[in-house]
Amino acid sequence: MVAMLAITSFATYKTAYDKLYDAAGVEAYGCANITTGLIEPGDIIKIKNGDANTMEAVGKQLNWTTAHKDIFETQYITDLEGNLLAMDDNLKARGVELGDAIPLDEDAISTLLETKHPTYSKPYEFAGIERLSGYAPIFENHDSSGDVIAISVIDFNNAIVSERTWEVVRNGLLISLIPMVIAASITIYLIRRKTSQISSLINHAREIADGNLAIEDTVVNSRDEIGDLARTLNMMTANLRTIIGTMKSTAVQLSKNSSETAMSLNEMHDALQQVAGNMSDVTISISNGTANAEHASTILGTLADNIQASKVTADGSVENSKATMQVAEEGQQRANEINEDMEKIRLASVDSGNTIQNLIESTKKIQDITSTIAGIAAQTNLLALNASIEAARAGEHGQGFAVVAEEVRNLAEQSNSEVLEVEKLVADITSHIQQVVSSTEESTALIESGTHTVRLTAESLSQVAQAVSETVDEISSISASTTIEAESSEQVVQLITELTREIHTIEDMSMNISAATEETTASIDEVTNRSMETNDLALQLEEVVSRFKL
Repeated sequence: MVAMLAITSFATYKTAYDKLYDAAGVEAYGCANITTGLIEPGDIIKIKNGDANTMEAVGKQLNWTTAHKDIFETQYITDLEGNLLAMDDNLKARGVELGDAIPLDEDAISTLLETKHPTYSKPYEFAGIERLSGYAPIFENHDSSGDVIAISVIDFNNAIVSERTWEVVRNGLLISLIPMVIAASITIYLIRRKTSQISSLINHAREIADGNLAIEDTVVNSRDEIGDLARTLNMMTANLRTIIGTMKSTAVQLSKNSSETAMSLNEMHDALQQVAGNMSDVTISISNGTANAEHASTILGTLADNIQASKVTADGSVENSKATMQVAEEGQQRANEINEDMEKIRLASVDSGNTIQNLIESTKKIQDITSTIAGIAAQTNLLALNASIEAARAGEHGQGFAVVAEEVRNLAEQSNSEVLEVEKLVADITSHIQQVVSSTEESTALIESGTHTVRLTAESLSQVAQAVSETVDEISSISASTTIEAESSEQVVQLITELTREIHTIEDMSMNISAATEETTASIDEVTNRSMETNDLALQLEEVVSRFKL
């Protein structure tokens, strides 16, 4: 409002000033032009030639103009370069002397010389007064078609223009100012009434910006834009209060879930460490079982060779049974040797039985260990499922955690599959061992029977002649039994060889399970790190939310 008033006042003043300025300029150069008729061109020539009397006389003529026109300040005559030729007493009283250079408006003088018409200058400062000068040409012989020989100048005090302008516009400005002041007062009152409500809204918004969401709603009953703004601000505060409250509870729950997940993963890590330790024990047991199986294979090979040798001996005994009488002493010696060999065979058979019993115990240990691994794999799978659920709860922050949890579950399922394969192989080994046990028991019985027979043969060598046919029959029986035993021994050797290969397979699988366990442990470590990062993010979120007062 003030700016509009100032602009209006300035425009009114400027318009009036320009009009009065033009009128003053026209009046100044009009009077200057009229008074040129009082000045003889010949006097101008004399003045230029230095005639002092003429200068004095022309100056008195110039006094007439300022004496009869109070609004004119001074009148004087200059040559075309602005040198003072004659002047009235007013200018002389200002301390100006003849011959002094008077400032002229070059643009106005140029226009005057071109058009040979009077004109006026722009305001300028000279001799302590802001002046407006009217210029009129003085022609040679008063002939306007002739040359301009001098310039008649009348100065107008420019302060008069300003005073007259103010007198013209003052009343109008005062009349227009009163309604403007009234309108401005009403406007200020209305603005203050609105701004007080806006200030209340600003304070409300500042409290929200400072985190105080517990602030009471601002009450504005108006139905205008400010009322809409207040209601919108109250609605925004309520929404922020709900959002921050949800974020706060979510951050607490997320932190709690992350901590629980980290604890679960640590338990999984410990369980997998136990699995790794058990697998190391399994590997050692399998290596020992492999060595025992190879040793048993060697012993059974020796046993097979001995049985084969016994068969050859028995066959030779059948062929030479007719000469038993002549070689009774030799037969008794051979019977003693056979008795010793049979004792060795019996002892070897007993050792084989013990070795097989060790293998049975080893397979039972393997079964127990695989059962433990299966249980741990199931527990790992369950923990991976729980980790996936926790990752789903974590939302976007738990996506990486969900991928790792899925990898843990896949590794657990792979471990379970490998354990089932190991259990199957152990079952096959157990079945083969049972067959070996049956064959060994049968061989032991036959060996003991043969030993007893040889002992009886040694005791009865003195009656060899009478029992030749019986001896032949029994030796034939021994030969048949030895053949069966040899075949059984070969089967046992094959079974032990197969057992050795399968134990090697179990050893390789155990190493794979151990490697998978290490990978699972590494994955769990990574998931644990992600859980810790999630927990840190939750704590940061809690810290941010704690800045707000609900």
